[in-house]
Amino acid sequence: MKRFLHVGFNFQGKPLIDELKPTFDQAEDWLRYAPNCWIVWTDQSPSVWSDRLRPFLGEKDNLFVCGLDITRRQGWLPKSSWEWIRKNRTQTAHRRVG
Repeated sequence: MKRFLHVGFNFQGKPLIDELKPTFDQAEDWLRYAPNCWIVWTDQSPSVWSDRLRPFLGEKDNLFVCGLDITRRQGWLPKSSWEWIRKNRTQTAHRRVG
């Protein structure tokens, strides 16, 4: 079953943003809404994503992956981020932001 997951990092060194992109491209769709935070649309579990992202972590870095219910939401994001969140995911074309 496809769902949203939240992925958050706390990098102690330089974030490996460019190196992470191919991994996030394995999701059906994704949004990077903050320097160290992503939302992914996927049918895979948090543990699969954690294992997939673990090689990018340094010894003192942190990673948090959890299910995300976006039906109850509030915040201050760019218009393009809200459009991504509200997008109809039954379509096959995806647009990644980040």
